[in-house]
Amino acid sequence: TETIERYVRQMRLPLFHTAPSITNKSTRGGQGHLLCASVVVAGAGGLGCPAVLYLAGAGVGTIIVADGDNVETSNLHRQICHRDEDAKKTTNKARSVIRAAQSLNPTCSYRAIEEHVSERNAMELLKDADVVLDCTDNQRARYVLSDACAKLRTPLVSGASLGVEGQLVVYNERGMSDGGNDEDDVERGPCLRCAYPSPPPADECGSCAEQGVLNVAPGIVGTFQALECIRILLSGQCRYGKDEENEKGKIMSSSSAFPYRPLGLMTLFDFVQNPSRPTTCVKIKRRKDCLVCATSATRDAFTIESYNYDAFVNGGSVQRCSNGIDNKAEDGMQSRNRITCEELAQILVENDNNNAGSLEDKHHEEKEKKEKSVILFDVRNEIEFSIAALKGAINYPFVDEDEGEEKKAAETRTTTNIVVDAVDKTRIGTREKEKAAEVDVIAFICRRGNDSQLARERFKQKILNRDVAKNERRMLTIAEDGSNRTQTKKKTFYFDAEKCQIVDVIGGLKQWKRSIDATFPNLD
Repeated sequence: TETIERYVRQMRLPLFHTAPSITNKSTRGGQGHLLCASVVVAGAGGLGCPAVLYLAGAGVGTIIVADGDNVETSNLHRQICHRDEDAKKTTNKARSVIRAAQSLNPTCSYRAIEEHVSERNAMELLKDADVVLDCTDNQRARYVLSDACAKLRTPLVSGASLGVEGQLVVYNERGMSDGGNDEDDVERGPCLRCAYPSPPPADECGSCAEQGVLNVAPGIVGTFQALECIRILLSGQCRYGKDEENEKGKIMSSSSAFPYRPLGLMTLFDFVQNPSRPTTCVKIKRRKDCLVCATSATRDAFTIESYNYDAFVNGGSVQRCSNGIDNKAEDGMQSRNRITCEELAQILVENDNNNAGSLEDKHHEEKEKKEKSVILFDVRNEIEFSIAALKGAINYPFVDEDEGEEKKAAETRTTTNIVVDAVDKTRIGTREKEKAAEVDVIAFICRRGNDSQLARERFKQKILNRDVAKNERRMLTIAEDGSNRTQTKKKTFYFDAEKCQIVDVIGGLKQWKRSIDATFPNLD
């Protein structure tokens, strides 16, 4: 009676009446399919939260959630299962999601796996799943899930969301004409490797932490993932659909009232640019030369546990930190090229006046002080800089030279329109030299410590390597344009090209929060 009362509104739908019945369950039709199903959700973030809630509300019998991360405050605007107290207590995300689902529907069976899906645990974790939902946010986990589901012949509902866009596709789904034999690969959907045989470079994928995300975007995609999962479960394609009287254990063919969805159909969402028609679809075909899903033989032969996913994901792209820099020379000059957050903090404390007013003109007597004078350049874009920055930092955005002109213009646009230049001191008059402050350290900082290395090297190459003697002192000019563009303020600083430390900060602002200032906002 309680089951009927809880699910009666969806049990009235023709979608549930036309689903194949299950002989070993008292609840027949579509609801019986859901009650008998086992679903694994990998990832308990912006995608996983709504997906788990809707699957629990629909009455999916067993829901397993895997995530090794803990809840952080920056998650709360979009990951709707977590609470503020979870962030303060650093609760594991899988446990938090399960708690929310249990409060919604305590009749389902739940299990929290407090670790990420990897090649070490994927096969064991997914072996009994009827459907798997990929709600992760990194390439490595996506390929592991795809490969495992291809080997296990389990449908994988994959979702992704970034900015105001989203993506949804079902991998490894059985076709309508498939005779229900797990070993028959005549008509089966593609896997992730069919769509992306080689992973795109890591710096082209982006992340919510780097590019931002509208909170409702992953919520919509995650809800669609739950819908696709329910569609597959109602179709009778899954392991629970095996009839006890069927000795061969073949899966019953679909008779669900859901409209037929072509195999490998990828739905692309854009929730802002075209609100009247926010979705488009593209078809992904299964590759005959796919490493994993080409044939039954390749599925069985592929060994996840021994496959080198790190080399596969990272091998196709050059690490951004190298970017033509001589690694050996870099290693030999670590003490000069890089400083820790602790070292930066010490410099800032020693000369707090220079840090707080690094753009103010300094009197001649201040130059005689022995404390180190530092200029701190924050190389993030204007938007990120405006959200949170260290006191006294100057926004000097770094943009990869390989980026397009339009993106370059967007990334380098700042409210102060800072221009940095260096010239030979012989070209500067005596009066100007008296107003310029001596700089001992020029430091570059970014969010994680990657772009700052590139910005440091570009600064050295483009500004220090002028047609002047190597050891000549230089004058650094910073021009600031305020709201009134007709009033440009120029500040000047001296630095010795040989003695001045030009460094980047190891670990960036993320490490600053960990080791120096816990109150600094978490930007991930």
